[in-house]
Amino acid sequence: MLKYFIAFILCSVSLSAQYPDTLLTTILRIENDTEKVNQLYKHGFDLVDQDPQLSYTYAKHCEKAAQKSGSQKHIAKSINLLAQLFYTHGHYKRAVVYFEDYLKASTALRDTLGMAHGYMNLASAYMLLEDLKKAEKFYLKAINYYNILNDRSQLANALSNLGVLKQKQKQLDAAKENYLKAFEIGKELSSYEIRSICLNNLAQIFSDKGNYEKALAYNYDALELRELMEADVDVSDSYLSIAEIALKQKKTALAEENLDLALQLSKKIGYTQGTINYYKLFSELQSQKNNYQSSVENLKLYMHLNDSILLTEGAEPAFNFTETEEPAFNSAPGQIRNLWLLILLFLFLIIIPFVLIRYKR
Repeated sequence: MLKYFIAFILCSVSLSAQYPDTLLTTILRIENDTEKVNQLYKHGFDLVDQDPQLSYTYAKHCEKAAQKSGSQKHIAKSINLLAQLFYTHGHYKRAVVYFEDYLKASTALRDTLGMAHGYMNLASAYMLLEDLKKAEKFYLKAINYYNILNDRSQLANALSNLGVLKQKQKQLDAAKENYLKAFEIGKELSSYEIRSICLNNLAQIFSDKGNYEKALAYNYDALELRELMEADVDVSDSYLSIAEIALKQKKTALAEENLDLALQLSKKIGYTQGTINYYKLFSELQSQKNNYQSSVENLKLYMHLNDSILLTEGAEPAFNFTETEEPAFNSAPGQIRNLWLLILLFLFLIIIPFVLIRYKR
C-alpha cells in the first residue's frame, strides 16, 4: 500500500504544478508599484507587434497600476504604451489623443526627452492623418528639443521626416535641404541606416526634378549601403527605383536587369509590395519593347494585386482592442488544482488494492 500512497502524492504534486500562473498574473502580484509598472510596460511593448491584443491587456493594467500609484512618471509611461500601440496598428486618431496626454505629462514632469518624443510622435501621426500643417509644427518643435538635448540620431530622424513632409507639399528644395542636413548627421554618426534613407530620398528629389543621372547616382549609393546592412526589403526597393529611372531614360537593358534582381529578391523574402511594384514597371518595360499584349497582362496583374492591398489598407484596423477580464488570483496559493483528476486517482488507489486482494483469494 505504501508504494501506491507514494505514487498518489507524486501525482498530486505534479498536477498541482501543471498549470502555473501566467506571467501577467505574476506581475500583478508584485507589491512594489515601480517594479509592477516597469514590468507591465516592458512586456506590453515587447508584445506590440506579435500579439497586439495581449499587449493592450498589459497596457490597460499598466494604466491602472500607474494611476493607483499616483506617480505622474508612471502615468506618463502607461499613456505612452497605449499611444504607441494604437499608432502601430493604424488607430491614428486614438493615438493622437494619447500622444497629446503623454506630451502634457512630460511637460508637467519637465522631461525634455519625453517632450521631444511627444512632439515627434504627434507629428508622425498627423502626417499619416494628412494634416500636414500640424505635422510640420510638431516636427519643428521636436527638432528644437532634440537640438537642446544634442540627440543627433533623433535629430536626423526628425529632419528626414520633415523632408518627407516638404516633399509631399512639393517643396523640393526645402525637402532636399532637410535630407542633406540629416545625411551629414548620418556621416557624423557612421550610421548606414540614416545615410541610406537620405540618399534614397534625395534620389527621388532629383528624379522629380528630371535630373535622372543624379537620381541614379544617389540610388546606387543607397543600394551599396543597404547591401552592406543586408536590408533585403530596402535592397529590393533600390533595384525597383533604379529600374524606374532607367525606364524614364528609355534604358531598357538596365531596367530589365534591375527588375529581374528585384523580382528574385522579393520572391525570396516574401516581399509582396515589391512584387506588385515589379509588375507595374515590367508592364512599362514591355510597352517600351513593343510587347503590348504582355504589357497589358502585367498591368492587369498589377492593378488586381494593388487593389487588393488598397482594400485591405482601407478597411478598419485589424485590431480593435477589446477589454479583457482581470486575471483570476488564487485565494490560497497552495490550493490543489484539477480536483476531479485527484478524485479519480484516489478511487484508483482504493480500487486496485481491492481487486488485487480478491484475485489472491
